[in-house]
Amino acid sequence: MTAARNPEIIALPVRLDRAWVQEHANLLTRASTAAMVFDFSAVEALDSAGISFVHLAGRRARAAGSTLTLDNIRRDLLAVLESSKTAPMPAGAPAPGDGLLASIGSQTYGAWDQFRHALSMLVEIFYWGTIGRLRKRDIRAGALGDQMYLLGFQALGIVALLSFLVGVVLALQSALFLRQYNAGIFLAQMIGWSMLREFGPLMTAIILAGRNGSATTAEIATMGVNEEIDALRTMGINPIQFVAVPKFWAMSITMPLLSVIASAVGIAGAYIVSLLYLDISTGLFWQQLTANIPLKDFLAGLSKSLVFSWIIVWIGSYYGFRTRGGAEDVGRETTASVVAAIFSIILADAIFSFVMK
Repeated sequence: MTAARNPEIIALPVRLDRAWVQEHANLLTRASTAAMVFDFSAVEALDSAGISFVHLAGRRARAAGSTLTLDNIRRDLLAVLESSKTAPMPAGAPAPGDGLLASIGSQTYGAWDQFRHALSMLVEIFYWGTIGRLRKRDIRAGALGDQMYLLGFQALGIVALLSFLVGVVLALQSALFLRQYNAGIFLAQMIGWSMLREFGPLMTAIILAGRNGSATTAEIATMGVNEEIDALRTMGINPIQFVAVPKFWAMSITMPLLSVIASAVGIAGAYIVSLLYLDISTGLFWQQLTANIPLKDFLAGLSKSLVFSWIIVWIGSYYGFRTRGGAEDVGRETTASVVAAIFSIILADAIFSFVMK
C-alpha cells in the first residue's frame, strides 16, 4: 500500500496532554489508513500521554504502509520524543520472551535494575533524613509528631493484642512438652528469650509491614497519580524529604518501642499460662526470667526492630514513587510492596540469626 499524495494535516494544540489525546483518540485509527502530518507549530509542551500518542500513531502508520510526518517541531520537543522512543524490533526477530535463557536473562536484568533503583532510594532517604536536613529543610512543622501518632500509636492496639495471643499460644505449646519432663520452670526463660530476640520484633515488623507499609505506598502512589509529586518538584520541594523522611524517623522511633511492648505483652501471656497451667508462682516466674535473660538479647531485639522499620519505609516509599498510571496501578504496587516488605523482613531476620548468635 502506498501513502496518499495529499496527506491529512493535523494541527496539534499548545499542550499535547491526556485530555486532548482522549478527545482525539480517533486519529490513531485514521493514522493506519491514510498519510498524516502532525503540525507542531503551536505545541509548547507535551506530557507522557502526548508522547505515547505520537509514537503509537507512528507505529500504526508504519504497520499499514502509510506515513506520519512531524512538521514544524521544536528541537527540544523532538529530543523528548527521540529519548522516549523504543527501538523497533527487526523483522523476523524472536519475541523477547522466547527461549528459556532469554527469559531468565530478561528477568535477572529486570530484578537487578529494580534493586539498583531501590538501593538509590534507600541512600536518598538516609541522606535527606540526616546530612541533607542541614542543607535543606523541606519538612513541614509537626510532620514527625503526626506520623508517630499515625504509624506508631494507632498500631499499638493490634500489635499488643496479636503479641499477647502469640505469647499465650507459644507458652501453651511449650508447656505441653515441658510438663512431660517436669521442666515447666524453664518456660519463663524460653518464652522471654523467644519474645525478646525473635517473636517480638518479627511479629511487630510483619504487622506494620501490612499496615504502615501499604499505607505509605498507597499515599505516595496516589500523590504521584494526582501529580502532587510533580507539583512539589515544581515548587522546589524535595519529595523524599517532604514525604518519606518524616515516616522514616517516625518508624525509627516508634517501632523499637512497639517491639518492646510486644515482647512484654507476649511474656505476660506466657506468665498467665504458667500460673494457671503449670502452677508456677509469680515470684519464681519473674526470678527465672530476669536471671536468665541477658541484656544483649534485649539489645538484639531493638537492633532488629530498628532495621525492620527502615526496610518497611524504604520499600513502601520505593513502590510508591515508582507508581505510574491510575487507581489499578496504585492497588497493584501496594500489594507488591507488602509482599516485598514481608519477604525482606524475613530475609533480614535470617541474616540476623547468623550474625547475632
